Amino acid sequence: MVGGKHLGNQPLKLLIQERFFDSLHTIEMYGATLFGEKVAAKFHKGVMGRIAMLPSLPRANPLFRFVPSTEKKEYRVILYEKFYIVYSVTNKTVTVLTIIHQATKPKTLSKIK
Repeated sequence: MVGGKHLGNQPLKLLIQERFFDSLHTIEMYGATLFGEKVAAKFHKGVMGRIAMLPSLPRANPLFRFVPSTEKKEYRVILYEKFYIVYSVTNKTVTVLTIIHQATKPKTLSKIK
């Protein structure tokens, strides 16, 4: 858990879903094959650095236009290199859902929740 004080007085909890880690691992393995281990490690560090800032600035990134927000939950996206890091924000938590390539079809993106 990483805390922050962006919404009210309660620190936000950072939750990361397993599918995010699965997707990140796949991307890293592919990147390591094409570009080498150092590039893959740099990518991983960059992604995790962006995620670490979410509890303190959960609404700093744009709404994710492919998944509509609701009254209780916003879907937002971090644009990192050629990938979307999709996360949701509620009053108490920031949940990282997945990381997906920007070239993914919108119909597939709309199913992320």
